[in-house]
Amino acid sequence: MSRRKTLVFVAAGLALAGLLAFFLLRPRTPNFGRLRGDKDWNVILITVDTLRADKVGCYGNANVATPTMDAFAARGIRYERCISQTPLTLPSHTTIMTGTLPIFHGVRDNGGFVVPSELVTMAEVFKAKGYDTAAFVAAYVLDSKWGLNQGFDTYFDKFDLSRFEKISLGEVQRPANEVIDEALGWLEKKKAGKFFAWIHLYDPHTPYAPPEPFKSQYAQNPYLGEISYTDTQLARLWDFLGRNGLRDNLFLVFASDHGESLGEHEETTHGFFVYQSALHVPLIIATPFPELQGRTSSQTVGLVDVMPTVCEMAGIPVPAEVQGRSLVPSFFSPGAATDRLAYSETFYPRYHYGWSDLRSVQDGRFKLILAPVPELYDLDRDPGEEKNLVYLEKKAFEDLSARAGVLMEEAGRNALEVDLKKVDEETREKLAALGYVGSFTDSSKLKGQKLANPRDKIGVFNELSKARESGLGGDSEEAIRTIRAIIAEDPAITDAHFGLGNVLYKARRFEEAVESFKKALNLKPDDSFAVINIANCYQAMGRFDEAEKFVLDYQARGFEDSQLFFLLGTLMVNHKEPEKAVSYFEKCLAGNPRSASAHNGLAAIYLNRSGDGDLARAEEHLSAASAINPTLQSLRYNIAQLREKQNRLAEAADLYLQEIADSPKSFKALFNLSRVYRLMEREEDEYDALQKTIAANPEFPIAYFYLARIELRRGRDFEQAIALVKKGIELKPAPADLPLGYFLLADIYNRTGDIVRSEEYARKGQAAVAAAKRK
Repeated sequence: MSRRKTLVFVAAGLALAGLLAFFLLRPRTPNFGRLRGDKDWNVILITVDTLRADKVGCYGNANVATPTMDAFAARGIRYERCISQTPLTLPSHTTIMTGTLPIFHGVRDNGGFVVPSELVTMAEVFKAKGYDTAAFVAAYVLDSKWGLNQGFDTYFDKFDLSRFEKISLGEVQRPANEVIDEALGWLEKKKAGKFFAWIHLYDPHTPYAPPEPFKSQYAQNPYLGEISYTDTQLARLWDFLGRNGLRDNLFLVFASDHGESLGEHEETTHGFFVYQSALHVPLIIATPFPELQGRTSSQTVGLVDVMPTVCEMAGIPVPAEVQGRSLVPSFFSPGAATDRLAYSETFYPRYHYGWSDLRSVQDGRFKLILAPVPELYDLDRDPGEEKNLVYLEKKAFEDLSARAGVLMEEAGRNALEVDLKKVDEETREKLAALGYVGSFTDSSKLKGQKLANPRDKIGVFNELSKARESGLGGDSEEAIRTIRAIIAEDPAITDAHFGLGNVLYKARRFEEAVESFKKALNLKPDDSFAVINIANCYQAMGRFDEAEKFVLDYQARGFEDSQLFFLLGTLMVNHKEPEKAVSYFEKCLAGNPRSASAHNGLAAIYLNRSGDGDLARAEEHLSAASAINPTLQSLRYNIAQLREKQNRLAEAADLYLQEIADSPKSFKALFNLSRVYRLMEREEDEYDALQKTIAANPEFPIAYFYLARIELRRGRDFEQAIALVKKGIELKPAPADLPLGYFLLADIYNRTGDIVRSEEYARKGQAAVAAAKRK
């Protein structure tokens, strides 16, 4: 080989070596898949309800202690401009869990809307990949009956509406420590496998009532106290993950569903407006990767982006209907600009008051609110949204208006229809009776009408909200005057008439309440809630026939609804006409074959038929109800009664105990448990259950009789036994129960040697038996 050829080969070799070194040593293009590798990662999603971004330490607030939230930010990417798609809990969490906008998923309000089963949730995609899935929620607005339980193996909700005399859905909640307790118990069992967990905390929501020492530390700002308390509970979770070596195999997403106005723009809480105070929320995505820690992104993003981001992080395909975008690319270029719009809306003013809905879009600088009087703000110069630029920034206004139109049209294609019948009849009836006006009615009738601008109505809204709450809290006279003044000014506010009806009902002014509910019904002719409450008023006056006639007449006008047949069935049960109730419950099932409530109602009737009841048919209906809705209120109680009648006492006792664990004030379950213990000859347990029965309901007569019976058997404290029986008689027991009281007194006085009184009460007992037979 010539020297020349040798040099050529050497040169070529050096060139190849140089190229190889370049490819091996050059900086790699950032790639999350490379960081993730082939293994499965655990995922925890934390949502803290009603948490404004600017009220968290790592978002610049020096007046609140949030070291755990700050630690999440130090371990991940903190998004400075994350926007909620709606300032309402259920719709916002539906967006988080499905990656779709409210325009598409159709869940526009709390209460009444059910997440469509056609949507694929984050839990479902993880479950399909073999993950254990669990959710732990702190508020009834996220109860499983509203549909967000899709895909979760465990869904900790268990809210008991029977404990409430009045209701705002937002007030039915549990504190963070209880939620974290449940979550830690589940994580302890699942820590060796792969899991997806969602933890929802609700404490920053009204009422602001943090426990000590936060109550004292934040006496001037209890909202911040709730946030700081919540942070300490998150610290328990974070410490658990650290002690168990779980942080290094974990992706953690921290967010809020919406913010809180705190008086800005005259809005006290949230839901009514779409200003930044209620939309700007924290979003932090924490990973174990050092190169992705302590970063901040100034991009405008939305909660709609959470699901596709989590899916890409976990290496799971993103469902086709998802409308959000994965934020994974922004992990590596957090300062990159984006031309995306963040969309938000609230339909609360429309559904509840007949005023206009509000929608907004915003980019990195300008924000447009689509309202009867549009509003445009420069968020960089005017973060408080005080100066409307709609006439000064014409180009920005026209550009955002056009882009908003395109966005809403595209997002609404093939939008899902929400089936309101998926809410069980028992729940709807309970919500109506407790004073909650949900969104079960059709607001499409408002189309084409000129609707009032919510900004012009905020004073009316605040006055009405205050009056309704004070009225239901006991100050009825002032509330009635205030609401009537509002109605005089604007008689078309449905919620005003409905709220007045509830206050009058609470004041036991039933005739006036009927008139108010009827006016609400005239404004919303398809509002079954008003019908329920009118029937309840007649029922409270003992006019069952009028209640039945009113509902039947309403149906005859063309408003066929399974809910109304369930209402009629319940009325007949309360009127002691069970056979008539059977017919109505069966009609309810004809209209809605998946009515777990109707199955449960029929089962209760068959259980309580004379003799041993009709246990086979009761079992059939209880099984059907369980298959449809295993968490239905009172279902487990009825199954316990069935097991008791079948003499399966240990099973019955266990079911009653489960019912009591979920509803500690369920005096009927406590009393029935005492009866089971009596049959099992467990006297101490019976005595304890009876005492708890009276503690739960001091007005329950027969519990006093059975406590006295135990005292009589023990033969120790006859005076106490006499006092117990007399208390029970004083409470006017049912005619069938009264003889027991008299015969107990006869027995006690006989044992104490007072034969005259013994004979007197024996005669009273015999007379009571005869009277009960005549009835």
